[in-house]
Amino acid sequence: MATAMEVLPILAVMIAIAGYLIWTITNIRQRRLKFAAEGGDSYRGEAKQPEALMKPNEEALEQMGELLEQAGLSFPEEE
Repeated sequence: MATAMEVLPILAVMIAIAGYLIWTITNIRQRRLKFAAEGGDSYRGEAKQPEALMKPNEEALEQMGELLEQAGLSFPEEE
């Protein structure tokens, strides 16, 4: 079994690494909060022109069909 003198340096290194990781995560969090407070986080995930997405053009429909075929999906042809 390991003695206290063998375990103590390993424990000290592990504590130092844990402290460094906590310090790094805290700094990253502070930078992100500062960036958001300055208005840098303005991404909302909304389409600029959502009405344009409601009526796809012919090219977009063809590309979608090609992607579906590549994925292994096929639909019976309309008559």
